[in-house]
Amino acid sequence: MIVNNNFSIAVQDDFAFEIHGQGKFRLAKGNFLLSDGRGEVFDFQSSKEESITTVFGAGRRFAFTGRRGDLALRLTIDSYDDLNDSVVMQWSFENIGTTPIQLNSLSAPALELDSDWANDLWSMQGAAIHWGHDFAFKMPPELERENYLGHIQSGEGGGIPVVYFWNQAGGLSLAHIEPTQELWYMPVSAANGKIKVAFEDRRERTLKAGEVFQTPRVLLSVHQGDFFEPLKLYREVMALQGLKAPEPNHEDFAPAWCSWGYEFDVRPSEVTGVLPKLRELGIHWLTLDDRWFDRYGDWNPREDTFPNGVNELKQMNDNIHAAGGLSQIWWYPLCVEDGVGGWDEQVYGISQILQDHSDWLVHNADGSIARNNRGLAMLCAGLPEVQNYTAALTRKFIGEWGFDGHKLDNIYGMSACYNPAHQHESPEESVRGFAEVYRQIFEISRQLKPEAVTQICPCGTTLTHTLIPATDQTVTADPTSSAQIRQRIKFYKGLMGPRAAVFADHVELSDGGVDFASCFGTGGVLATKFVHPLDDSLKTRLKEYWALTEDKEILWKKWFDISAQHSLADGEYLNLYDMAFDLPEAHAVRKDDSIYYAFFAQSMDEVFTGKIQLRGLDDTKKYQIQNYVDDRILGEVIGNNKVIQVDMKGALLLKATPMEGMKHGS
Repeated sequence: MIVNNNFSIAVQDDFAFEIHGQGKFRLAKGNFLLSDGRGEVFDFQSSKEESITTVFGAGRRFAFTGRRGDLALRLTIDSYDDLNDSVVMQWSFENIGTTPIQLNSLSAPALELDSDWANDLWSMQGAAIHWGHDFAFKMPPELERENYLGHIQSGEGGGIPVVYFWNQAGGLSLAHIEPTQELWYMPVSAANGKIKVAFEDRRERTLKAGEVFQTPRVLLSVHQGDFFEPLKLYREVMALQGLKAPEPNHEDFAPAWCSWGYEFDVRPSEVTGVLPKLRELGIHWLTLDDRWFDRYGDWNPREDTFPNGVNELKQMNDNIHAAGGLSQIWWYPLCVEDGVGGWDEQVYGISQILQDHSDWLVHNADGSIARNNRGLAMLCAGLPEVQNYTAALTRKFIGEWGFDGHKLDNIYGMSACYNPAHQHESPEESVRGFAEVYRQIFEISRQLKPEAVTQICPCGTTLTHTLIPATDQTVTADPTSSAQIRQRIKFYKGLMGPRAAVFADHVELSDGGVDFASCFGTGGVLATKFVHPLDDSLKTRLKEYWALTEDKEILWKKWFDISAQHSLADGEYLNLYDMAFDLPEAHAVRKDDSIYYAFFAQSMDEVFTGKIQLRGLDDTKKYQIQNYVDDRILGEVIGNNKVIQVDMKGALLLKATPMEGMKHGS
């Protein structure tokens, strides 16, 4: 019996896990699949316990060994003093015979959750499966989801290798904790009240005589509440291995305007034309968005929108800086046009960099060209020449052209490279190089401008975990609703840290295009993409016309003033409420001695009348409760977990400020 605080592992015919007061789960049969299709599970003949010290600290290791024919298996289960309610597991397979053994797939582990878990169950699944999906959702009665962690040809892919299940009783998390991107699956299935989850390698693998294959390490942990705590544990475990989020600078929290309101054909005069209005609103960041360039990979200014080329682009930045502003440049590293396909109304040509270096492309295993989600050919990040070229682009954009940061967009992952010209020792050199390229972009930018902002946007999905050290501003990445904005802000506060900068994306993407409360009240960085001055001729040019009308300008001014006054984006997110089971939905952010609360009905049109609980307050203090959006004092409370009666439509944002000298009982 292995016991780790709130859960135990019984080693019998298989491994049965029990979470005290919650339920059971176990290792499923079929831990690996032989070439003849037989699913196998080992009977372990021996076990050993020993003390260990690793990067995770001091602990105990339980090692189990078994054998089936010429295939020997060793399973280690590590329990660490500093990692409560969790264990680290790893398998190794060894061919102890004289002839090769073929494995068609590996599940390490495959878990089955008892039916007790199915009751009112929610799940957070971190793989980047497709644009627009919910990171967390209520588990349907039936579900089949593959959760591939590698690059998807002509699609997305990657993400955070964490799957979490929880209900009101508690939760179970499975994560792989390698600091490298592993091209495995984390499939989840639900049927007939049974939940299954695995960490799975579906590639055929041949073990030569005497060869040992060791699987990636996985972390099993139990928690209370929603996905924030398992993401926090994952963040801490990865940081111990060097995969740590950068410390944000104060510019990471500054509100921003983006030229995407002008869509693909934005002109420099339109960027600088908003400067007077931005100054009135207190916004000093401007982003030059998509399609300012001629061809992907070359990144030269377009002649039809920047007729004077680089000089006009530099002049645009000079004008921004002269007005007290800062600028970001949109780009999509590691891709080129090879004459195949197109995006929106653009037909791809052939990038000059590809003409000069046709041998830089990533090839799939079948010899085809690897393509990203826009159908562009991919440059191999495993090549030093490609890394150097991308580093040189970074220096040009920041050091020569005068930009102050980056919006790196559509960033998911990299395909394994089988191009014989590259002579890779392993096809996954390109995958490993992917993280290195983005780390270089971040570090070079910070060296050139210490207050540079490097935003990485995995449009519609989750950030790939190897990019955590390469970005100081994560983003909700094209949310489809206000609910997604709030969920994704909490997701990244758990993953990157409670004081991390999370870009709420353009408020125009929220419900009704005006839901500042969801963007701001949860601790997000405010952003907008309005068009100004008003120009009716743009209605025929643009697919969506986000004009800053007089009525909107009043609302925008109000919220950007609130942001300047209260600045929740750089506050400390407090995990005090469960997004699935605390109703109305609630969030809390600490700034100095005050706690800011944000409560949300199920929709911004819904009226909620009832009681809310103010958690996280000091039991010994008296607090003044203020609706700071409408500047109204609601009353006073003493102590923690106080319940108050409220009426709200859509959202209610409150501030609890301690009243000096007012102690409990006074």
